[in-house]
Amino acid sequence: MIEFLYHDGIKKEIAALERRFRTIRDGLTIFERLCEKQFNPKNPQQVIGPAKLHRIKQSDLWTIWKIELVLPNSGLRPNQ
Repeated sequence: MIEFLYHDGIKKEIAALERRFRTIRDGLTIFERLCEKQFNPKNPQQVIGPAKLHRIKQSDLWTIWKIELVLPNSGLRPNQ
């Protein structure tokens, strides 16, 4: 099980974006489910394409990843 921790600044940004993009919370929920499959320590499955997943930094205990996320039904192109 992965625990997702959101910084207070990110929570405020999500709330502000939610006014423009009503589906942002649904997109984040889907993103969390994809990450749980991709980074499952016992049975990882590749569900996020390699072009959308970038390892930023890591140590012996942790790894920071950058993942490109598309908001469904937002009207945005995938690269925006």
